[in-house]
Amino acid sequence: MNVQPSDTGAGNAPSLPDTLTHDSLLDSVAWLCAHYGLGRSHAVLISGLAKYGLLTPSLALEALTQAGLAAKLVERPLMQLPEHLLPAVLLRRNGSACVLLGRLIDDSAERDPQIRYRVMLPELGEAPVECTDAELGDTYSGYALLVKPAAKVDARPDDLPTEPAGHWLLRTLWRYRSYYASAAVGAFLINVLGLASVFFTMNVYDRVVPNQAYVTLWSLAIGVALAMLMEAVSRHVRAHVLDTAGKKADLVLGSLLFRQALAIRMEHRPASAGSFAHRLREFESVRDFATSATLSVVSDLPFVFLFVGVVFAVGGPLGWIPLLMIPLIVGLGAIVQWPLARAMRENLREASLKQGVLIESIDGLETLKAVGGEGAMRHRWDAFSAKTAASSMQSRQLSSMATSCVSFLQQMQTVAIVIAGVYLIGEGKLTQGALIGSVMLAGRVTAPLGQVMGLALRFQQAKTAMHSLNQLMAMPVEHEPGQDYLAQPPLSGHVKLDGVSFEYPSAGLQQNAPALDQVSVEIRPGERVAILGRVGSGKSTLLRLIARLYQPTAGKLLADGLDAAQIAPADWRRAFGYVGQDSRLFYGSLRENVTIGRPDVPATELLRVLKLTGLDALVAQHPAGVNLQVGENGRDLSGGQRQLVALARSLIARPRTLLLDEPTSAMDSQTEAQFIEHLRQASAGQTLVVVTHRTSLLALVDRIVIVDQGKIVMDGEKARVLAALSGQPETGEHHAPPEPQRNRAPKIRVVQRGVEPGASPAEPAGAVASSTAEAS
Repeated sequence: MNVQPSDTGAGNAPSLPDTLTHDSLLDSVAWLCAHYGLGRSHAVLISGLAKYGLLTPSLALEALTQAGLAAKLVERPLMQLPEHLLPAVLLRRNGSACVLLGRLIDDSAERDPQIRYRVMLPELGEAPVECTDAELGDTYSGYALLVKPAAKVDARPDDLPTEPAGHWLLRTLWRYRSYYASAAVGAFLINVLGLASVFFTMNVYDRVVPNQAYVTLWSLAIGVALAMLMEAVSRHVRAHVLDTAGKKADLVLGSLLFRQALAIRMEHRPASAGSFAHRLREFESVRDFATSATLSVVSDLPFVFLFVGVVFAVGGPLGWIPLLMIPLIVGLGAIVQWPLARAMRENLREASLKQGVLIESIDGLETLKAVGGEGAMRHRWDAFSAKTAASSMQSRQLSSMATSCVSFLQQMQTVAIVIAGVYLIGEGKLTQGALIGSVMLAGRVTAPLGQVMGLALRFQQAKTAMHSLNQLMAMPVEHEPGQDYLAQPPLSGHVKLDGVSFEYPSAGLQQNAPALDQVSVEIRPGERVAILGRVGSGKSTLLRLIARLYQPTAGKLLADGLDAAQIAPADWRRAFGYVGQDSRLFYGSLRENVTIGRPDVPATELLRVLKLTGLDALVAQHPAGVNLQVGENGRDLSGGQRQLVALARSLIARPRTLLLDEPTSAMDSQTEAQFIEHLRQASAGQTLVVVTHRTSLLALVDRIVIVDQGKIVMDGEKARVLAALSGQPETGEHHAPPEPQRNRAPKIRVVQRGVEPGASPAEPAGAVASSTAEAS
């Protein structure tokens, strides 16, 4: 395909390569977002997507929807793409993509007008180029992404009530309404064809048997056999259609719930991981209830009244018996639902607690064995198991009682119809065939109602699970729908906390003390800062807030002078690489753990990071190399090796600022010395903020911040802070200095409350002083 620059119209550009060197579809999506004033970085567009490798068309639709655009994948020739829906993304045969900007028609030729297209090719930059219809058609796959801005409601107040966006489950099922419409047609055919066996039986008893009309018998038999065959085919087709719709909805809903679980803001995360996992697993109850068997029963319910009408037509007054039986069965079901719902809520709560004990025990099995805590956990497990079994038994008994009562009513219905029918036959108002047909039709009336009662237990399970899942879907997420962020170049790493306070969520009525209280601190690009303090002073919380894992409850968090709320979390975390204390790894290979946030990173970048962190030695010694398995939670590696992998995982994104929380807590002195040297090289030119109790790490920093009881009590140059902590006099340095120059920390700033000017600040930070005296 040859292209010409749009601005000159002359000169041919080189043919496009068949091999893909970058993600052109992602580039095209980003260009469209910017075109409609919704600029997003690549990191923001793919944040939370199940992307592994190049962006797929289905993920591109999801990314465009999240950005606030309405998108649809269509299969159309180039000439049938509407002009008013351009620009659009064209998918090409080699797997790449481009943006179709417009269509140009040259009418100078009377018989054969020339058609040219203006396109944006990501491989050649954002400048538009022109190509002929034949050139673009040769590479066009026939599929295109049509995009337009989604409708937005004016933010001004309005007296008219706004329409809700719709329930997340119903909104998903509505996408497959055509399947359910087809199933409804199938249900109509099934129930109408089901009348054939009733009329066949009536005619045999009333006409064939008295007259010995064997020819009529076989004619009727052939007809009813065909009707039964069509009914069987219709049942199979209905089940297949409902299963297909259920499968599609299951995939969408499962992905939606898991995405919501990953997007929840950390301060709203459930306290128990096991209970949270059990809550997600309860989606299976909703899915199982919405299977073909359940929906088939529900689709048969409207035809109950059809069969009642046929009973009146065939058996006359006998129709009153099934008609009166309907409210009896429905009323019985309604009465049972109340205690059944209470039992199922209790069962779900206890099962969640039981699941929490299981997950917690398996995750901490080594600790339980070391301290002999197996008995205590078994006691918890047995207690929750007993409560779960009791509530489960209660719910099953209620369901069984309801089913038995419905079966009794169905049998009594048959007896009542037969007794009344005998009297009607004696009076000459009814034939034997009509009596038998009425019995069969009455069974078709109450059968769906009986099946619904049998589903009462599953219905309450699904209802209780839906309540739990609704709570999950209502939890606040990091990126609220419709929230726009500023499109800007990468952050420089200049961060400022202004009067920031934070309090971890409390469990129940327990009130937690503030982890941070009116903290104000500024870190400039290139600074190397250590945060010190006693255990529980708020050091790690301060680091988590800078990484935006949590949101401040008061105050402002700024980066490059902008409020953090204006910056997308994905852009923020590309600039601030965070390594926590636990160094949690995931089951898989070393390569997968290092590149989990950047799966498309080139091998050269991976090798660079491995060399910087010293992991290249581990890779060289292992026969599997970078594919060595780390085990679940990294249990096949030592604590120090896990910390190195966590550091490499952060460095792979090339952040401007490194946030390290106790990075050498699991290392011996020799490994720590090697780590410090590797970290010195890896963090060259970067801002470094490290929380530590190890004095050896202070060799990497030039500024120290002391935190105590959620407040910053000292902040200044390393040498002067260490001298103050060790009790050495620093005359005239205890007052706040002038505004420091860029990349230079203040000499020393004492901000501790209750300390008189000139007094030694060593005592309030005594725990820190004892841990840092040797470094002074």
